[in-house]
Amino acid sequence: MAIENTNFKLDEIHNFFTNAKRIFFIGIGGISMSSLATYCVYLGKEVFGYDRTRSRVTKKLEKICNIKYYSTPDNVSCMDMVIFTGAIDESNFEYKRANELKIPTISRANFLGYIISRYKTKIGVSGMHGKSTTCALITHIFDYASRNPTSFCGAEMKLYDSACLIKKGQCCIFEACEYMNSFLSLPCDDAVILNIDFDHPDFFKSLDDIKCSFNKFANKAKRVFINADDEASTSIVAKEKITFGIKSEAMYKAKIIHSPDFYGFEVYKNGALLGKCKSTFFGEHFIYDALCAFSVASENNIAPSVICGAISSFMGSERRMELIKKTDTGAPVFMDYAHHPTEIKASLCALLEMGYKKILCVFQSHTYSRTFFLYDEFTKAFEDASKLVILPIYSAREENIYEITDEGFARDCGGIFLQDLCATSSYIKNCECDCVVIMGAGDIYKLVKFL
Repeated sequence: MAIENTNFKLDEIHNFFTNAKRIFFIGIGGISMSSLATYCVYLGKEVFGYDRTRSRVTKKLEKICNIKYYSTPDNVSCMDMVIFTGAIDESNFEYKRANELKIPTISRANFLGYIISRYKTKIGVSGMHGKSTTCALITHIFDYASRNPTSFCGAEMKLYDSACLIKKGQCCIFEACEYMNSFLSLPCDDAVILNIDFDHPDFFKSLDDIKCSFNKFANKAKRVFINADDEASTSIVAKEKITFGIKSEAMYKAKIIHSPDFYGFEVYKNGALLGKCKSTFFGEHFIYDALCAFSVASENNIAPSVICGAISSFMGSERRMELIKKTDTGAPVFMDYAHHPTEIKASLCALLEMGYKKILCVFQSHTYSRTFFLYDEFTKAFEDASKLVILPIYSAREENIYEITDEGFARDCGGIFLQDLCATSSYIKNCECDCVVIMGAGDIYKLVKFL
């Protein structure tokens, strides 16, 4: 089981941080951890870290940080402060040694909360689906409007080739993750709730349990942006609610326009037309993300024309319906982070809207607990795919205590099971399809090397 988040007060962390010269990150290769490490370097700290795998992220960090790829207690012996990822447990050598030496040891969420608190305007993006895209959209709009934001996103933003943007403005935009209630460590002025769905069954007991956490998150904010079309989100209690939606009555409402020469939406505020945005990505789920970003920017006094200009030039985020190459037959290959049944359906629907009719979906489920508790939903999630390949479940931090078999999961989802990436690559190259989408939140991205 992952280690619980720490609960140091902001002034305590400020004292640790001010006096620290050398900071160590356990799990420095994670998206959020790498961004925090980069931020510390920006503030003049010496940054060190450990990660078990050398990746594209850590290769970039090696230019500014000292990174070890082996775990040993000696890694933290001379450190003044240690930040740890929620992906480790108490058996981690660096974590145990830091505590023995009484080095201030702080969870990622607790430390991120301190960094965010340094900003005058704090915008947190939460929700089970669409956080990274919406966070990246809001970041791009604020940057496009010359607000010089700092941003901590959950995926690399294509425009900045990074998951973080560090500028000298007074606004911080960040992804607020619900897992292990991490977002309760993050101070907010504007809190976004895109949607609420059942997920993370290894931590949350039920949908009501999740709603309770989102209510606590909302109550910390001055105002909350809520998806009026998401039933679970509309039950959230907040000091000030600003609603957005497509179908239900809302303060900000979008009308989707889908014609041969234009795909996008018009935005109305309380019935009055504010602007017309060209969408760079297909799918209703993207329109929701863009409408939400529009409403946040508008309420922060950015002109509609500027917002529309930013949305039309948005380049997206890594592994969010990212076009990575084409097959030898010319079929585009997309990489997508969808790993929940709701997300899978939305992504496949978007591909249909783009005109593809023979979709090959290659999917890797993420964690045994999610696969088990959402099993029935998964079996109905791939109906829009013409062909489906299922790879071995990505275990992440878990053991298979649920008696799930990869072969059985593939069969029940209506697909075939392939054991390794080499065999999957051969199948893709010989498959008759007009589109390939590679889905999952684990290490399925490695398949690209075989293509």
